[in-house]
Amino acid sequence: MKRATSRLSIEKSVKMASSILPLKSCIKMKKVLSILIMVPLLFACAGTSKAPVDRSEEAKKFQVNSEKGVVYLYRTGRAVGAAGQIQVKIDGIDAGGTGPGTFFRWELKPGKYTFMSYTPESSKVIVIDVKAKEQYFLRQDARLGLNSGRVTLVEKSESVGMKEVSGCKLLISAYHQD
Repeated sequence: MKRATSRLSIEKSVKMASSILPLKSCIKMKKVLSILIMVPLLFACAGTSKAPVDRSEEAKKFQVNSEKGVVYLYRTGRAVGAAGQIQVKIDGIDAGGTGPGTFFRWELKPGKYTFMSYTPESSKVIVIDVKAKEQYFLRQDARLGLNSGRVTLVEKSESVGMKEVSGCKLLISAYHQD
């Protein structure tokens, strides 16, 4: 008897729910929810503009400057942590954010610079003493975290850095040295 009663109450609940929310409304609701989930992800990936292809190719020639040092900060095209950007600051000034398969290139006057990569969940800092006619390569990676990705930032050798940057696209940085 108890089993029949619970089956009847389930059937009544289903009928009542379908009269309140017809099938078309449920489908519309799913579409709206999908859009609400996707829009923030799209904006997270669109925060920093990519440079024109010719500028990107020019940056990948890895030419040194006789009076300045060149710093490349890049993020390879890994799928982990791909949904959001990893933000970058140089000496506390916003430079932009990287997505998978992107890089920044800065020509900097000789001196010490602090590079910080961060997400809402973690941050990493590297200090580089930039010298004229030298190139530096900083690789950024995203790892899974609780709410957002965790970031790593490591200096790479010139040979490894050149190889990995070659597969990336140049970004336009908000950081400009006087």
